[in-house]
Parts: sequence; structure tokens; C-alpha cells
Amino acid sequence: MLKLLKNGYSRSVKLVYIDPPYNTGDTFTYNDDFAVPERQYLEQTGQVDEQGNATTSRIETSGRKHAPWLTMMFPRLALARHLLRRDGVILVSIDNNEVHHLRLLLDAVFGAENFVDMMTWRGARKGDAKLTGGGQDYVLVYARDRSYLKANDVRWRERKEGLEPVYAKVDELRTEHGDDYKAMTAALRDWYKSLADEDSSKAHAHYNRVDETGVWFSDNISSPNYRENLIYDWKGYSPPANGWRYEKPTMERLHTEGRLVYPEDKTKRVQIKAYLHTREEWAPASVFYRDRRAASTNLDSLMGAKVFDDPKSTDVLARLFHAITDDGDLILDFFAGSGSTGQAVWEQNLKDGNTRHWILVQVPEKPDASEESGKNALDEGYKTIFEITAERLRRAAKALQGDTPDLGFRIFRTRPTNLIVEKPIVATPDLTGQTYLEQVLDYTESSPVVDGANPIDVAWEVALKATGTRLDARVVTHDVDGVTVYEFVPSEADDAVGRLLVSLDAFTLAAADALNLSDDDTLILRGDKVDDSVTLTLAPRLQSKLILLERVPREVSL
Repeated sequence: MLKLLKNGYSRSVKLVYIDPPYNTGDTFTYNDDFAVPERQYLEQTGQVDEQGNATTSRIETSGRKHAPWLTMMFPRLALARHLLRRDGVILVSIDNNEVHHLRLLLDAVFGAENFVDMMTWRGARKGDAKLTGGGQDYVLVYARDRSYLKANDVRWRERKEGLEPVYAKVDELRTEHGDDYKAMTAALRDWYKSLADEDSSKAHAHYNRVDETGVWFSDNISSPNYRENLIYDWKGYSPPANGWRYEKPTMERLHTEGRLVYPEDKTKRVQIKAYLHTREEWAPASVFYRDRRAASTNLDSLMGAKVFDDPKSTDVLARLFHAITDDGDLILDFFAGSGSTGQAVWEQNLKDGNTRHWILVQVPEKPDASEESGKNALDEGYKTIFEITAERLRRAAKALQGDTPDLGFRIFRTRPTNLIVEKPIVATPDLTGQTYLEQVLDYTESSPVVDGANPIDVAWEVALKATGTRLDARVVTHDVDGVTVYEFVPSEADDAVGRLLVSLDAFTLAAADALNLSDDDTLILRGDKVDDSVTLTLAPRLQSKLILLERVPREVSL
């Protein structure tokens, strides 16, 4: 499926988020037949010779389980890089079993210079841990071109977590202490100390003073760079080495507003009150806490049963999508799982009013009947994980917008190709003369389309494979001169580009005239159903925009 995205979505994706199957050493679903026999692995790594004799005193076989997983990941990551825009980003969730190998692989595909961060996603501690509590996963972050982000001063911002409890506590203290700001400050500091380390409000513990305007802390007022006009004495206080951060008129305004903090000792620095309500956004944290059990509980409630293990938290994903993407951006997840990415995009769109789009790809894997969730899924009638993904998104759409949701999606299922393409016939000593000619004519005149194939399926397949058609295109069916023609209309139509027309019938010149075929149009026809006279008439006008489906590839000179 990913290969079908190459033409339509090259350099179009803003964010790729994937949560690939974690490699625990067992057989994983995305097995592309990359299994490595132990003997072969030992020979390739130089641990045994051709006769099987050990060349080292310590035989290591653990790398054998990593090779298939990494080989599975490599082509998918390479294609992801091809699909990303220049300002695009990839986020990969992974556990500590493969994080070190995966980072080296991402360095190879994206370039080590494009590494941004390795976020730590802390979850609940493992109750059965023997040595350390564990419970954390990682999110590797790589830019498509980090130098481009730097040159364009790209900044990722998210709303800070834990703000509401702080504001609620300050309101409570105002009610209790009135305008006794000293007592309020002391009580607020005690409250911060009482919070657990993983409480998101504790990250704001430096905002620990209160006045009539709000909760604040004393911030530096020095200029980061030297400027002559910022060097001046201010009410008996000497300027910092680079000068004040503000010019005199601004300092006067801040003084009038009561925003400046003056120490009694004139040798110390003037500071400024930084209020929490004016600094509610910051760069996404590299370490964050979210108990995954809540995500599982929410999904179980939505689906009516436990049908999927360890779904990702949609609120965490939504925060990351909000920080990195903008209105109209496209997000791709090609390990869709339960569909958390799609729901997270919808949730964030409703919060900020943007219209982000998503593409999810999920292999139709059968649920594992040996697991509780897999058995439940089969009992509920889900034959594949993909069916769970789709149903989760249907229910999420209804839950987010009630009985008349305008959220929706289109499903594409991969199937064996509808096209028959033979290898070019090469003349050999036993295939010459009349025999060669008969085989060429037989192949050329045979159908390039599988018998019984649904015409609209064939039309979609050739449109995706041969053109830049996208998955959200609208198909309009024309019946002209007894010929069925499918027109693929982009969701964002550009009149200057021309139309894409596909016909699998015996196309005629009368049909071309009825369609008002122009030089800008692209026309795809079945070569075995079009007369040579039609082809020779249309080819000079359309040139490379005339595409013939044929069983044997050939080049025709005009």
C-alpha cells in the first residue's frame, strides 16, 4: 500500500507518526520473509567458518532476532522519507529493546544531522519488575531537513499541561486569604511541595508568587545581545553587561504597571514579573508522563470490549500533532493499529479549529486468539485488526460529533493486481521466426486485465500507479458514445492541470470529441480494445499523456 502513495504524495506529508511492532524476539506480524537462519547469521558475522567451526570463544546469536525486524523497517523508513515535505518530521515510538538499533537505522536513512530528540514517554511502573521499575517507551524524532527548519525559524509549541489545577488553587487561596499575597504565596509553595513528581502541575512550581494580577516568578531582564541604546542607568540600578532587555519607554510602562521587581541592594539586578497566564505555551517536553491504562480503558469503553492491547493515548498524540503541524497538513501512520492516530487528529482539529488530514495503513492481520484481546475481537466478529481500526474510527467520529457527524474516511483494500503484465519476449534459438511472431501477437492481443475484474477497481489501480492521483479524489462516471469513462477529480481541483480520464471500453474518436478532449488531459485506455487508427489520431495530440494498458510493454515511436 505504501508504494501506491509514492506518486500522489511525494514530498506532501508533514508528519509521519508510527508505532511499529516492538521486537520481543518472537515472530512479528510484519514478517517480510527476512528470517535469518542461525548458521547463516553466524557465518555472515564471522563467528564460524565455512565448515561451521567457531572462530571466537563466545558465540552471540541475539543479533539474529534484530536483523529481520530492522530489515522490515528499512524500506518503510526510506519510503517515509520520500513522502515527507522538506519541513516534515517523523516520530517513531519504540521500547528499549530496539531503540539503540532503530536510532542507528534512522541515522542511516535520515542522516544523523537531522536527529532532533529522543523523547521519553513514562507510563506506569511495572509491578513485577525485578531490577528497575521500567515502564517507559521512547519517541525518536527526526526532521526531513533540520537545517531548513533552523533557517526558517520553525518553532514547535504546545499548551503547557497542569495549568488548570494551578489556576484553581490560586482562586481557592484568593477566597481564603483575600489580598494577603504573602500568605497566598506561602500556601501555594506548600501546595507545590505536596504534589507527586509526575504531576504535570509541578513543572510550574517556579511560578510561586501571587499578586493581584496572577501567579508569577522573577525573570531575567538582561538583553541577550549587546546594543548601545539598551545601556543606561535605571532608577539608580546599573545596566547588565549587554544592557536591559527593553528600551526606556518600555521600561517606564512596565514600571507604571508594577511589573518590575526592585531589590533593596542597588548592586543587585532588577527583574520582571513573568506571569503564568502570559506564558502558557512552550516547546514539547522531552520527558512526559501518561499512564497507558487510561488509553486502554477509553478504547475498551468505546468498543464495548477489550479488543486491542496497549493503544496509544490520543491526548498525547494530539498534543504532539498540535505542536508540529498546522491547518491543512497531512499526517501519515503506516502502523495504524487500533487507529489512535486518526482519532487524535480529529480531537485536535476540534480543539483548535484546524483541518488536518490523515492516512492510516494497517495490515489485515488476524487477531491472536491466544490473547484475551484477540479472543474478544474474534468473538465480536472482527476477522482482522484492520476491521478493528475502521470500526474504532467510525465510533470515534460519532462520539466526537453526535448522531450527525461530518467526520469520515474512505477505505482502500489491497488486493492482487488486476493487471497482467508479461515480461518482454526475447528471441532465443528455439523461439524464432513464425513461433516468435505468433507469441508476440498472442501476448499483444491478449487482455492486459484479469478476467472478471471490477472496472472501477482497475481504474483506481492504474490511476494510483501511473499518475499522481490521491486517495481523496472524486470519481465521476461519464457514458459517452456507448463508452464508460471514469474521470478522477482531485479534492482541490486545479483547472490548469487538465483531467485524468480512464476508459476500459472500446474507446472511439467520437467519445474523445464528446468529452472535449484537450491537450492538457491525460487519457488511459486498454490497448487491446483501441483501434490503431484511434491511437494514431490521439497520440500526436496527447503525446506522453496517452497511456495504453498492454500485456507486453512496448515503445511506440510517433
